[in-house]
Amino acid sequence: MSNNLSRIVDITIELQSVVSSGANFDTILIVGPGPKNPGATPPPDVGVYYELGEVNEAGWVSEGADADPVGTAARVAFSQTTKPSQIFIAVQKPVEETVDEADDDPGAVKLESPNLTLSRAEEAETGWYVALAAGIPESDLEIMAEWTESREKIFGYAYGDPADNPVSNIYYRTFGVCYGETPNTIPADRCMHVAIAVRFLSYPTGSETWVNKSLAAVNISKFSSTVINSLEKDPASYYIKIGNTGLVQGGKVRAGEWIDVIRFRDWLKNDMQLRIINTIVKNSKIPYTDKGIGIIHNQMIASLKEGVRREGIAEDAYDEEGNRIPGYITSVPLAANLTDEQKASRKLIDCKFSAILAGAIHAVKVNGALVYSY
Repeated sequence: MSNNLSRIVDITIELQSVVSSGANFDTILIVGPGPKNPGATPPPDVGVYYELGEVNEAGWVSEGADADPVGTAARVAFSQTTKPSQIFIAVQKPVEETVDEADDDPGAVKLESPNLTLSRAEEAETGWYVALAAGIPESDLEIMAEWTESREKIFGYAYGDPADNPVSNIYYRTFGVCYGETPNTIPADRCMHVAIAVRFLSYPTGSETWVNKSLAAVNISKFSSTVINSLEKDPASYYIKIGNTGLVQGGKVRAGEWIDVIRFRDWLKNDMQLRIINTIVKNSKIPYTDKGIGIIHNQMIASLKEGVRREGIAEDAYDEEGNRIPGYITSVPLAANLTDEQKASRKLIDCKFSAILAGAIHAVKVNGALVYSY
């Protein structure tokens, strides 16, 4: 029965569509061979796992002498103090060898190049952000670094010899972790990069720095001061005892930039893109006027403000003369200064911003004096 309300007040409510990029800046992808002894149902090429038990059910052994590299990596991931809500695993597929191919190990199964595995994981559109090698030969790690450099992803690996980093120091999206191979090294130590990634991805983007935190399930490495100095120059991350506590040190990608800066840059780009595109989608039209340009400008500012809140971008500061140094500055064109061709293209250009990175304090030096009087 009609209540006749529409006779007096007629209301229509439209459901606004929202665009989502699917990007995720806290999820890992473990890349490695399938289980040594798969069950009746092999794991999917790219699968999601919410707990270690699911990894074991897929066929990977995570403990003991028969542990699979991928199983060990998953155990290390789920052992951290802040466990990941989910992890992804991409399986290297076996490939058939031709008769004339040299075969140094007739019993070994030849696996596809890991860049092919990564491409398949990318096509799966699962939203993973950091790819981590598990059971991948060191000779193939450079291939994975090359693949990652052209994507908005990060790649991590571990290696044993401090004097022989298997990946060149030319990559801005790859970090290496040296665990220092010794007779006492356990399989979990070779997954130290997994522990580090999970530990620091647990922090909101922009609020973290990839050093000075403890890890679970891996041993603390023992390096001389000479070796530590070489790792810092390389650069690579490592896990040593400071005082009575194991702490991660390093925190840089192979090319020398801080890992947290790369992650924050990716987040800021994605956040600003989504804010602007959703504004365009939600409005029936944004006019090519100062008012319309201002609407886009406000979304740029909103993203930068969120970057400040997350502590990726510096807050406003003041110099010794009291002059304000803004954490960020923005500029957009005036409609009157744009050409007819630019307006006809319906593309707004020359929107710019510059922001000061908040950075992080990793070490402190204090100079003091003990005196009898001031």
